[in-house]
Amino acid sequence: MSDTLLFLDQALDVGMRELECLVSGEVEEAERLAAERGRLISMLDAYKPKPEAVDFLREKLFKLQSLQGQLTNEAKKLHSKLKDDLKRTKQENKRLSGYAGSFRCGKPQSRFITRTS
Repeated sequence: MSDTLLFLDQALDVGMRELECLVSGEVEEAERLAAERGRLISMLDAYKPKPEAVDFLREKLFKLQSLQGQLTNEAKKLHSKLKDDLKRTKQENKRLSGYAGSFRCGKPQSRFITRTS
C-alpha cells in the first residue's frame, strides 16, 4: 500500500506542477509533466490495494480526479486564447495585405543612360 500511496502522492504533486505550468503558459513543460503523471498513474495498475486502505485511496483518487478537471479547464482556456490569437492574426494579415498594392513600384530603372549605336 505504501507504494500505491507514494505513486498517488507523486502523481498529485506532478499534477499540481503541471497546473502551475499551464497557468504560466509553459506548455512544453506541462506536456512533459503530463506524461510523467500518466506514467505514475499507469504504474498503479500493478498494485492491488488492501481492503482497509480502499477508503484512503479513494480520497486520494478523488483529489486526482479534481485536479484533472482543473487541468482540463486550464487547457481549454489556453486553447481558446490561442484560437483567438490566431483569428486576430489572420484578420491583421488580411488587413495589411490590402495595403500591398499601394506600395508596389514599377520596374526599377537605371539612372544611367545606355547608348546603343
